[in-house]
Amino acid sequence: MPLISVNAVGLAAVYQSANFGGPMRPSDLQILRETELYQRLGPETLDRLTRHCLVRDVPRNTLLTEQDQPAEYVHVVLRGRVALLAECSDGSNTIVTSFGGGEIFVTAAAVLQLPYLVSAKTVAPSRVLLIPAARFRRALQSEPTLALYMVDVLAHHWRLLVGHLRELKLLTAVERLASYLVARSGATEGNANFVLTEDRRTIAAQLGMRHECLSRSLQKLRANGVIVHGNHVEVKDVAKLKEYFRPVQRVPSAEQHTTFDDQPFADLETAELAEARH
Repeated sequence: MPLISVNAVGLAAVYQSANFGGPMRPSDLQILRETELYQRLGPETLDRLTRHCLVRDVPRNTLLTEQDQPAEYVHVVLRGRVALLAECSDGSNTIVTSFGGGEIFVTAAAVLQLPYLVSAKTVAPSRVLLIPAARFRRALQSEPTLALYMVDVLAHHWRLLVGHLRELKLLTAVERLASYLVARSGATEGNANFVLTEDRRTIAAQLGMRHECLSRSLQKLRANGVIVHGNHVEVKDVAKLKEYFRPVQRVPSAEQHTTFDDQPFADLETAELAEARH
């Protein structure tokens, strides 16, 4: 299926069409209330940030942003999955990483008023909230909670990319796949059953391998209790699978990593003073 490009004809013009966006529904607000963005900003700040913003239902294989184009929006995935795609002038491309429901992406370009370094493509039917970049920058100046949240988000994204680089350089293709499946399972031990939201070509690109190599790697993992039927995966023993790949510690997920407001500043200052005395 060819990619559907919306930036090519101008996002602003396209979004005026009833077929390409509309106001938030009550169900969208309910989804937002379950995200870290809502928990960190609170209802009033989030309302000021998202008031009158457009929400789009986007089919699979749609380009939301294009590499080297001006950053017009900050995007929040309400449902579905979006992959970041790096492209070369000869048409070759690879997937850098992907984001799922509740996650915010391509914020750096909007904050810095620079072109996108990557394209963003839906790899599953998705619903996406679009916050105008200019509004987002103004909110960063006036809303301290948003500014602190973005420091945390951008730091996490940096660690995520470094983690990908470490795995590409230190793990074999089969080990990278095992690490990916353990992370997707959301479990640390025991049996795990889950559904992959991305197709195999997308997963292969994200892991830095060809589609044929992914198929061979899945076959090799059968001996380690990995059973795959379509997009359904069963891992017989997650702890055993973790032992298969060498211990390159994965970057914690957004739910696991520590945020700035986990510890009051006064407590941090007290801890620093105590450490200095020793």
